[in-house]
Amino acid sequence: MIVEIISKPGASLSVHGVMPSGWSSPVGRLLSQAGLGLLSWVVPPALVDEALAVAGRDERRFRALPSRLGVYFVLALCLLRTKSGNATIRAMFSQESLPRLSVLGWWPPASTALTKLRDRIGVVPFQLLFGALARAAPTRNRPWSHAFGLEVCAWDGTEVEPADTAANREHFPPHHRTGVARGPSKIRVLVLLSCGSRRLLGAVTGPLSQGEPTLAYQLLPRLHDRMLLLADRCFLGYPLWTAARERGAHLLWRAKQNTPKLPVQHALPDGSWLSTLHAPADARRWARNVRRNKQRGHRPPTPRPINGIVVRVVEALITVTVDGVTRTEKYRLVTSLLDPAHAPAGQLVALYARRWTAETGIKEIKTTLLAKRPLRGHTPIRAQQELWATLIVYQAIRLLISHAALTQNLDPSRISFTSARDAAEHAITTTPADTSRHLQWVAQDLCRQLITVHTHHRVYPRALKRTTTRYPHRSKTPQPTSTKASYQVHILPTAETTPPTTTKPTPHQPRTDLSSWHWTQSL
Repeated sequence: MIVEIISKPGASLSVHGVMPSGWSSPVGRLLSQAGLGLLSWVVPPALVDEALAVAGRDERRFRALPSRLGVYFVLALCLLRTKSGNATIRAMFSQESLPRLSVLGWWPPASTALTKLRDRIGVVPFQLLFGALARAAPTRNRPWSHAFGLEVCAWDGTEVEPADTAANREHFPPHHRTGVARGPSKIRVLVLLSCGSRRLLGAVTGPLSQGEPTLAYQLLPRLHDRMLLLADRCFLGYPLWTAARERGAHLLWRAKQNTPKLPVQHALPDGSWLSTLHAPADARRWARNVRRNKQRGHRPPTPRPINGIVVRVVEALITVTVDGVTRTEKYRLVTSLLDPAHAPAGQLVALYARRWTAETGIKEIKTTLLAKRPLRGHTPIRAQQELWATLIVYQAIRLLISHAALTQNLDPSRISFTSARDAAEHAITTTPADTSRHLQWVAQDLCRQLITVHTHHRVYPRALKRTTTRYPHRSKTPQPTSTKASYQVHILPTAETTPPTTTKPTPHQPRTDLSSWHWTQSL
């Protein structure tokens, strides 16, 4: 299924003509064999040429360093993280190709020429390539990828450190505390990820001055009505919630314990309740009118319902036992799935644990691909170029894993990302003629190196890796270790102090009962 979607011409980019005449020359035929090897099955030369044409980076004459070769070179830099630029361009060619190219007068370029090649290509072709690979594709309803008939997805953010140069510090300012810049420069990245296959459905970047909820608005076009979106507590708010619901996606987001206020309006038999997520602007307007009338000595304004949207709230106590030590924490979840018969509270709490697959995907990007190092680019353009290229390589490896899992009907999370990365690295010199045969062998080999199922019951505590101050504080923790853990979930019943009520619908307040609510998604 994935092969058909990726190889379909014109599936994501508009059709633009390119000039392939230079690739038919003796030098062009040898240069055309340089690419990503096995991953060129996911990022074919035709798609690269199309992205270059749309971005206006295609060439009217055949250069010694074509733009297509430059795109594959930047992608190879992200795959071969420990190699230098000169070593990377040589690793892209087989041992037979380089001597033949030298006979024809083509030699591996110097680092200066490679830098100018990267500057000539820019960032836009890589953004177009990522958008083409991240297009939503129909997926089968599997237990590891769907719940309640919806594809389970999550979004989360992270920070990536660029190279410490004056240009990067000016373009990507670091954190500011009390008006003073502290710590290294950072690029904020927000990704939308499918929890089943862990492939990326979208990504946006921005400076640290833009928070994750602000960047999330740029990912709203990626949402659709067959999706159940999980999110952490920093995202819950009326504007973003309503904007996501307008896209048709169902939501399961964590809320802070005290904000926003979600009183019980209708108790449900599974311990959850219906409440109203109020519009903060309307609530502030009402409070301002009450305060103004009180200051002027007038009577309070006429009571009216505050604008809002009906949500369902689930509270649960989660107890984690690690090495005989238990820790209990209260979780409050807010969802748009209002029917407790279709989505019981216990299943919603258990489902929310899949949000950590977004953290796992981010960890694979920063630890496995970036090797916990800053980006190489010394200018903002090269830094952003490398960041988008890293996301493309991650997506290509994830699509390779999904293809291998599909051949054996396996959960993609059981295939090691590191093993797939190593397989792609070792096969970087695979020619296009041998790609199909080698792809079949790699898929079979990855299915033999499966991760045991019990890894889902491990815990990996957070820790602050780098601090911006030398003074000790409680956030400093020892180096985390992976440990087996057991979990117990207890759904908290509805508070007895607030009797369940059913409010009368008004033009300003939607209904809170379930008499006119119907499930429209098909399993």
